[in-house]
Amino acid sequence: MSRGPLVIALGNEAAGDDGAALAAARALAEDGGVDVVLAGRPGVALLDLLDAARPVVLLDVVRAGGAPGAIVSLGLGEALDRAAPGPHVSSHGFGPAEALELARALGRPLPRGILVGIEGARFTAGAPHSDAVAQGIPALIEAARAAVAALRRESCTSTG
Repeated sequence: MSRGPLVIALGNEAAGDDGAALAAARALAEDGGVDVVLAGRPGVALLDLLDAARPVVLLDVVRAGGAPGAIVSLGLGEALDRAAPGPHVSSHGFGPAEALELARALGRPLPRGILVGIEGARFTAGAPHSDAVAQGIPALIEAARAAVAALRRESCTSTG
């Protein structure tokens, strides 16, 4: 595995739009050149994937109040700030912001990284993606590629 950015995809493919980040991550894995983890809904185990020595791109379906299918891209610190104490940014009860908050509370260094999300609409078990999210998956893939490239550039300028 490379030590470049790690893409961690969250979601549940059996719950409508919640699987969109996993679909995007599979496309990134097919591109090659980036390490991808299909984490599903890891809960607290997400902490184990957040290696502060390695930048991360967290792919998730969010509930940030935008239009379904809209792309959200936030630094991890900003994602954490938006999630506390207000409503969760993630579609999960324990998502990226909660994992980062717990890491901070435990004194663990936070990784450099970017949360790239797509605004979800339908989270019903067994349902397909909503039309807006299905149409937004290509934009989610492009936003994730851009986040990986930005973190690589940032790493090159900080080490070179």
